[in-house]
Amino acid sequence: MKWFLVRYIYEIVCGDGNYKPQYDEQLRLMLALNSTEAFLKAEETANSFHLPFKNCKEELVTWKFICIADLHEIQTPDDGAEIASIMHEPTDIPAFLDQIEKRQTFLKERIQLTTTELDCFDN
Repeated sequence: MKWFLVRYIYEIVCGDGNYKPQYDEQLRLMLALNSTEAFLKAEETANSFHLPFKNCKEELVTWKFICIADLHEIQTPDDGAEIASIMHEPTDIPAFLDQIEKRQTFLKERIQLTTTELDCFDN
């Protein structure tokens, strides 16, 4: 069996569709014998990841599967294996760093970390 990285594209559909369109790009791992099996398995399971729910306005929210945009064979993942890397060239560096700090604060508050490993802004 081999590991494959699958990139799914979904449209998030809310209520009657009278809203600003949203798209969800997901990276998922798939275990298969070869790329053909991985692709078929990815297509077969594409609609099983998201259960519809009602939002605070009682509108039904669903994920409409658009396509599989990429499929890559990867090495067997180890602990800490890199899945993706995103390079940024922000035009407003202070705003970018502020957003990163807000994400860090959010994680610390929600996860209640007992370590200082995420203290990338503390000196």
